[in-house]
Amino acid sequence: MEDNGNSLVKAEEKPSLCEFEFNVTIPEEDDAFRVFQRRYVFKRNVIKSIGFGLLGIGFLVSSFIYPDKAMNYVLFGVCAAAVAMIWYNNVKIRRSLMEALKLLEDDRYIFRLYGDRFMIETMVPEEEKQAEDFEEIPPQEFELSDPMLDAVEKDDKFIIIVKRATIYVLPKRCMSSGEQELVREKLIKVGDGQH
Repeated sequence: MEDNGNSLVKAEEKPSLCEFEFNVTIPEEDDAFRVFQRRYVFKRNVIKSIGFGLLGIGFLVSSFIYPDKAMNYVLFGVCAAAVAMIWYNNVKIRRSLMEALKLLEDDRYIFRLYGDRFMIETMVPEEEKQAEDFEEIPPQEFELSDPMLDAVEKDDKFIIIVKRATIYVLPKRCMSSGEQELVREKLIKVGDGQH
């Protein structure tokens, strides 16, 4: 194909399908993280809990057969504590994350949706840009075809999960109904069936 100077347009130059500014509240972040935990952490925790639970039951049964072996009681206690810690860690991690995210609650972002990708850019206030130690925050860009991209729609938000590690929240209160429809069309079909 011959390039006559304007037949090939860079992806950055193509107009976006939709673009909007948004911010995320702590309750929205908390709900999104709970969705993430249910999707990616819950199953693993259930498997671990069943393993420790069965092991603990084994030690408990053994303590009835050999009541003079105190080690059975100790090991049963260790298994019970392990199960409790598995579930407590979920709560602890979520609380710590929400505490850390309070520093970012006033931050604003721009979401841009294209035919084959989307971009999220942090809006930096002018006074921060003037600071000596200011470092440019590059926009985060993701291909819609990425197999590690998952998306969930809730009544009040879209939740984007990238590589089972990074969570982006797009509150519907910041979008028009047309923008919601475009995000739904492009992102939710990506997330279908991926768990």
